[in-house]
Order: sequence, then structure tokens, then C-alpha cells
Amino acid sequence: MDISRCHSALLGKLELRFWAFSARQRLWLEGGTAFTLGAASEDDGAGPATARVFFSGSVDYDAAAADLSSDHDELSAMLHEAYLSVEGRSVDLALGKKMVRWGTGDGVNPVDLINPQDHRDPLASGRSDNRLAVFLLQGIVSLPVPEPVQELTLEAVAVPLAEVSTLNAADSAWEPLALQNIRAAEQQGLLSLADQEKPERWFKDGKYGLRLAATTGGWDLGLTAYSGMKNVPVFTGALDADNRLRITPVHPRINAFGVSFAKGIHRSTLRGELALKPRYPMQKEGTLVPGYSRRSLIEGVVGFDRTFALNRYLNLQYFAEYVPEDNGVTGRGYSDGLTFECSDLFFNDDLKLGISGVVGFSGQGWAVQPYGEYHIGDNWLLAASLFLFHGDESERYGQFADRDFVSLRLRYSF
Repeated sequence: MDISRCHSALLGKLELRFWAFSARQRLWLEGGTAFTLGAASEDDGAGPATARVFFSGSVDYDAAAADLSSDHDELSAMLHEAYLSVEGRSVDLALGKKMVRWGTGDGVNPVDLINPQDHRDPLASGRSDNRLAVFLLQGIVSLPVPEPVQELTLEAVAVPLAEVSTLNAADSAWEPLALQNIRAAEQQGLLSLADQEKPERWFKDGKYGLRLAATTGGWDLGLTAYSGMKNVPVFTGALDADNRLRITPVHPRINAFGVSFAKGIHRSTLRGELALKPRYPMQKEGTLVPGYSRRSLIEGVVGFDRTFALNRYLNLQYFAEYVPEDNGVTGRGYSDGLTFECSDLFFNDDLKLGISGVVGFSGQGWAVQPYGEYHIGDNWLLAASLFLFHGDESERYGQFADRDFVSLRLRYSF
């Protein structure tokens, strides 16, 4: 159960109000099977291909969230993944609803663009975002390698009809401040908010990506290219027949190119990514009529994680965004920050205590989460966390400063 805390100062007194914005009870089911295709070749000794079927889904009951907004149904069922994969000697294929996570960063991945974010639960556990599987075709080909390369693969992904992030419903827990203001102005009759324009044309409104990955000398290296719809919408504005401003959320097409690396060093890992997104659509700041302008965007992340002694863990990642020709479009040509996590295990590794968060160095504010997880036997997990936000209400993390929350979770696995 998640409990949100709002606070306000009235006549010098601090007023605390608590309410449940999620009391989700979830039954999660997953399973699969594998079978062989054909027989082994006597000529080259190659084994037969293996086919696998995998699915995962859940049934949720969450009365609290349904009372606050239309983001959640009181009773809902969701198919998370369902796909068929065929693993051959040098070619692997997968078809169906699937997750594809690209990049070596730990939670910050500039080229991880295939799967959209789940608007109903964007923070997930608080230490990562929550993504949605999409219907896709994936192929991975093992290429011949010269010395000193140990492994070289080419991966292609095609999503024939792009799925994108949906706007949060009014009064939902994670409705952004900008969207709240737009809806408030709509209620006052100052403007109208049109339905979100989602992709509708098969193949033309798809997502397509290529990734070349190599392993050499202990380094994992990758080159990535992506072309497809932007997951998070931008807003455009125009005057309607009644001379009233009409705002429409749209998803323009984008391109992205990236490089990534990861290197294991004893009990440590060094990792990083750099992405170029030419003519990236960016929301204009400080304009009367909403719109976007295309500017080149450079995103990067470099991280380091290490396990000390047996169980003590530290993860630090520096991330940055740079718009070379911003010209006042976004209001900030360069922004950066740091994500962190440290944890340790106690009581024969049954108890995990840690703290994680993100700090913006460019005025974005910060968010921090102390957490604990206790394994009771082989089947039960008891987890709790406190999530705190701080910063200016117009900034990325500060806008949720009145939505600090406590999360309590009990899970039984069988």
C-alpha cells in the first residue's frame, strides 16, 4: 500500500494529511515452455534450434486508486509479456509482446526508446521506472569475429505500430504540474485540451532500431540507431473556430544514435552512454501559444558501481543533457545531475537496507528513497520505503514536493 503525504503551513503550524493513493493487490502469473525444432546436424555438429514460449500477466484489485482518478480501474487484468522465441546456432528470433532494454546505464539510458513508460506507476519501486512491453519483431544475428573480438552481434527490432506513454488522468498521483495547469485553465473556459494524438498508421508510425554489440578484452561495446515516435508527448497550440486556444498532445518522429560501453574490474563496473538526437522536438518555454522547436540534443551518462567486502554496494551515475543551439527555447541549454544507490545485507542476507535517489545540479530538485527488504523464508518478501521530493514546484522533481509517500509491500511467491 502506498500512502501519500501532503504538507502545508497554516498560521505557523504544519498540517499533515495522509491518504492512500494505491492499495493494490496483485496476482502475478508467468510461465513458459521450450521445445526443440529439427535434429542435430551430423556435418557440422550444430545442435537443433530451440523454440520457447513465455508469458507473464497480472490481475489487480485497487479500490483506492480508482477513487482518486481514472488512471486505474478497480479490477483489471493485464498481459505484460507474451512472445515466441526461436534460438538457432547463429540467429535468434522473437515475435510477440516483449520488453527490450537497450543501454549499459543503470536506470538512465538515453537510447532506451523501444518501450514506453507506464504513466500509472512511473516510479515503480522508486529505484527505477516502469516500462510497458510492446508488440515487436526482434532478430539477433551472431557475426563472425576476428581476433581480439570474442563476440559480435547485430540486433534489429521492429515495432509495426508504436505504443507511447499516455498522459496521466486528472487528479492522479503523478499528474505533472504543467498538465494540471492546462486542465485548470480548461475548466475555466480559457482553452480546450484535445485528445492525445497517438500513432495510428501501421509501419509508418512504427519504431525501428539497430544495435551492434561487441565484446573484446573485457569491454562490452555497443552502437545503436533508432527511428520512431517520441514516447513522451509535446504540446502544440492553435486557435479554433471560436478563437479559443486548443492544445493538442502529439508524438513527433525522432532519430537517435548512441554508443555505450561497460567494463568489469574486479568487483566493480564502469559503464557509460552517449547519444545524439538530431532535430529533437523540445517544448518551447515562455510562449503564449504552446509549441515545440527542433534542436539537436546530446545526452550522456557515466556510472560506477562496486561491491565492497561481501554485500556492501555503491552505485553512482552522472548524467547530463546539452542543447548546443538552445537559443532560449527550453530555458536551459545544459543540465546535469547524479543518481545514487548504496545498500548492505544483514541477518544472513535476509535483510537488505539501502538508500537511493537522484539529485539535479541544474535546479531540477531532488528525490530520495530509503528502503528495506526482508525475505521471510523462500516465499515471503516484506518491503518498505519512504520516498521524498524537494525543489521548486516548476522543476522536474520539485513539482512532486507535496507527494512524498510511504510504500509497504508484502509478496508471496510460489
